[in-house]
Order: sequence, then C-alpha cells, then structure tokens
Amino acid sequence: MQPPSSASPFSQLSSLPPRQPISRGMMVFLVGVAALTITSGVVLIYYTSVTHPAQLRVQATATVQTFLTVEVQGTATANVHARATVYAQANATATMQAHIQATATALQAIYTSGRPVLYSPLVSPDSYRWDTYNTTDGGGCVFRGGALHASVFSKGFYVPCFAHATHFTNFAYQVQITIHQGDEGGILFRATDATSQFYFFRIGRDGFYSVYVSKDEKHNQSIAYDSSASINTSLNQPNLLTVVAQGNTFYLYINKHFVGNTSDNSYSSGEIGVFAGDNTTGTDVSFTNAQVWSL
Repeated sequence: MQPPSSASPFSQLSSLPPRQPISRGMMVFLVGVAALTITSGVVLIYYTSVTHPAQLRVQATATVQTFLTVEVQGTATANVHARATVYAQANATATMQAHIQATATALQAIYTSGRPVLYSPLVSPDSYRWDTYNTTDGGGCVFRGGALHASVFSKGFYVPCFAHATHFTNFAYQVQITIHQGDEGGILFRATDATSQFYFFRIGRDGFYSVYVSKDEKHNQSIAYDSSASINTSLNQPNLLTVVAQGNTFYLYINKHFVGNTSDNSYSSGEIGVFAGDNTTGTDVSFTNAQVWSL
C-alpha cells in the first residue's frame, strides 16, 4: 500500500477549468425532461405503493388462507399422531414394566430356591477374607456380637468392608443389614478395592434407597434413587438387601420385594462387600448371612 499523497485536495480542485453558463434552449429541454420524469415517477410510485402491494395483499391473503387451512388440517393430524404416540408410549411402558417385573420375579425365584455358591454367616472371620480394620475416627470393620459391624463417625464419609477372596460377574447377592445407630448402610458389588471402583446399593433411615457408581475415592455417580415403603426405617430393625446383576442391568430387592432396576456398564465383575455411611451423625451397621447365587 502506498502512503497518502501530501498534496492538498483543495489545491487540486482549484486547478479545474471554470464552469460555462447554460443556454436558454438547453434550460427548456431540461425542464421538459424533468416534467416527464416526475409524471413517470408518480405512476411508478402509485404502482409501487398502491397497485402492486394491493395485489400482494390479495395474494398474501389467499396464501394465508391456504396456510391456515393446511395448519388446521396439520393440527388435527398432529393431534391424532400425538394421541397415537401417547397410547403407543403408554403401551410400550406398560409392556416394558411387565417385562421387567416378569424378569425380576424369575430372577427372584432363582435366588430364593437355588443353592448359593457363597454363604457367609458373618459371625466371625472366614475364608472369604472380609476386611477387619480400625479407622482414626473410632470406626472400622470388626466382627462383634455374632455379626460384621461397619461403623463410621465422620460426617460425609463411609466405611467399606470387602470380601477380598470373592469375584463374581452375573449373580444375586443378598445380605441382612441392621442399622443400630446413624444414617445408612448397604452392600457393595463388582468391586475393585485397590482403585475404589465398585457399585453400592444403600438404604437409609430416611426411607430412600439408591445405587451409586464409585469412580475413585472422591467421585461417585447416582444411577438410581427412590423411596420405598419396604424399608424398615427404625433402629435395630433388620432389612434384607438383594441385588441381581445380570449384564449391565441391576434388579433391586428390599425385604424380598422388587423395588426397581437400573443399568450401567462401568464394571462387569469384582468383589462383594458391605458398608456403613455417615451423612448426619455417627453410624453403626451390622451385617449377617451374606449369600451369592451365580446366574
């Protein structure tokens, strides 16, 4: 790009030749042309502002009527489709729920009548190598009073007790738990203790149950959460928890009542265990009669 010229534009204009005066005949000619132009302009302006827009309005009105007719017909058709979709979704939902309930019932028959591949009464240490340890807050995992106790006394923490000599893929896992003090307890499954990766199915004295995926020591994700009248919420009242893991789908039972199902494909196999959690106050939970059935 070249730099701007240093010459002044005013000096350039001053060098132009002087204007010549317009003759009378040329003036008459120019006036006539102007008059013709004005007349033509009026006609053009009239067509543009009156005639042509009027035609457009007529066309637009006809088009709008067509659109409205199509819209009414479309709305009616859409309503029919919407009702059909609602009915189809309701039928699909009912069919799916019936299928889930039938599957849950069939699976329950397997674990209630079949022979377990693991039975641990949890009255004392056994060959499944359940955790026993103490935590700095006075809790931990310990066999006491004919049961395995998990206790934790730090708000926002939980204490897991794994059975290290176990490894299952598709199974039904059942444990009886009793909350003696505090908030919640539950079972762990498909666990890898070394990396804190597992699922846990918990119930609380708030009447809610949930399933979480533990990603590591500090992160977990909820994949199921609901309330259930099947939960005994009083202290020192036992609850029988069962999870059936089949592929990436988990069927949940509380006191032999099917309460729901959920899915996740994070982990396909691992150890089993139990845990106690402190949400608001110190918690002590006991566990007895752990059983596993292979599917």
